[in-house]
Amino acid sequence: MYNEKSKEQARQLLQEFDRMKGRRVNWDTYWEDLAEYFIPRKDNVYGYKIEGERKHNRLYDSTSIQAAELLASSLHGMLTNPSSLWFDLSTGTTKLDDDKDVRQYLQDCVQILIDTLNQSNFQEEIHETYLDLVGIGTTILQIEEDEINDVRFKSSPIYWSYIEEDERGVVNQIGRKIDMTWQQIVRKFGEDIFKSDELMDIHDCIKNKPHMKEEVIYMVKPEDANDPKNTKFVGTYTLRKKDVMLKEVTYQSWPFAVPRWTKLNEEVYGRCPAMKSLPDVKMLNAVMKTVIRGMQKAIDPPLMVPDNGFLLPIRTTPGGTNFYRTGMKDRIESFPVAARPDIGLDFVDNIRGRIREHFFVDQLQLIQQRDMTATEVMERSDERLRFLGPILGRLNNELLKPIIDRVFDILTRRGRFPKPPELLKDSNDIKIVYTSQIAKAQRTGEANTLTKVLQATGLLLEAQPDVLDNINGDEVLRHNAKIFGLPETMLNSKKQVEGTRKARAEQQQAAAQAQQDNMNADTQQKQAAANNQG
Repeated sequence: MYNEKSKEQARQLLQEFDRMKGRRVNWDTYWEDLAEYFIPRKDNVYGYKIEGERKHNRLYDSTSIQAAELLASSLHGMLTNPSSLWFDLSTGTTKLDDDKDVRQYLQDCVQILIDTLNQSNFQEEIHETYLDLVGIGTTILQIEEDEINDVRFKSSPIYWSYIEEDERGVVNQIGRKIDMTWQQIVRKFGEDIFKSDELMDIHDCIKNKPHMKEEVIYMVKPEDANDPKNTKFVGTYTLRKKDVMLKEVTYQSWPFAVPRWTKLNEEVYGRCPAMKSLPDVKMLNAVMKTVIRGMQKAIDPPLMVPDNGFLLPIRTTPGGTNFYRTGMKDRIESFPVAARPDIGLDFVDNIRGRIREHFFVDQLQLIQQRDMTATEVMERSDERLRFLGPILGRLNNELLKPIIDRVFDILTRRGRFPKPPELLKDSNDIKIVYTSQIAKAQRTGEANTLTKVLQATGLLLEAQPDVLDNINGDEVLRHNAKIFGLPETMLNSKKQVEGTRKARAEQQQAAAQAQQDNMNADTQQKQAAANNQG
């Protein structure tokens, strides 16, 4: 209801939004350059957008666009591949994790989470998130509840929103300006809000100008910023005109993921590979413009035409006919051009190489030699992925974890998970373990440790085979299974293994006893035969 209290609250929210907007002014021009050269289809930093508008008009080379797309696609495939389990869950306690029922429950939860993500629009939106991340440095992925697919995602460029951090450097506040028509406002928030006499002019706008756009400010912030244990967040929609509070919603968990590629300690917004390569990209486009002009001059040079005797216009098209006066000795000739576009192309290749380095193109494209074995290919692939390891920490904390936490919270409240086993009734602290290609590559060194130990002690093993008794083969296998993400259903529990070994030992003992009995019986028969002969 519109009253003085709600009006004052709306004013405070609008003032806070304006402060957030004022602190971001310097970034907008920077992002405009980045969007133009790396993501031209998203170059509406200032909100000026014309449907069907041509992009790439001022670009003379697409290396920067291709490099950004390649890195974004590679991150998508290596971190959130839809055809693999790119994360796992753990209780944080080895004893609990080793329990068969607990392990099965956690893997069932993981499969439900993965299925929910793949059935939603997650895969489409996460690619846009990666593209904004490598091309702009900061991006926003909103995770909302959905009546059909449980969750729904929406990726939006950072220049549509404003963010703030808490004292730990974690983004916990977002403001966004939304342009909505009066018709859209009424459909989303209802018309009862504007029944006050003070808002009669708004009633007129709704009736007479339904398609006129107004500015709505959407803000999300902690419900209680002074209580770090309170995980609830409040979202408010405020109409700037007349300071009207349209709606207030409560989120049980943070409904956004706001990843930054990297950032300086004193800054809130992130930086990215595109920023490092921007000078080279601008130079490349300037050089390519000159090279193109030089090639055009060399292929289609200017003409020298006598000032009289020829009938204009001069036709330079194939098969074109030009008329001149009979007996005239002057001719149309090409203007000598000493252009060397090949020199410019060598320089262009050098700049393109530097741009590709900024986007890890050489590391992302594994070059296989003909004589490489499968093991060598795997080792080189893991080495390539480990090179990208430093980017994992921030992406895990600011992108992947918020996504999983939010989806887990929504599915828990909707009762989508099975009943937990008895051992987990008092354990609410379930941790995320990332098992993407990059994460696995960081841990393959652990799996190779045993191989290196055996290779280093090869001579000793030949001399003293009993040394192998120091290695616990069961634990090595289970450790490697965790590293490579082997499903729990493919492993027998320790009790099952013990039962199988006990049964095998009993069978072997029974077989040995039967063999001994046969030998004894045979001996007795031979002894009896010898006695009869005697």
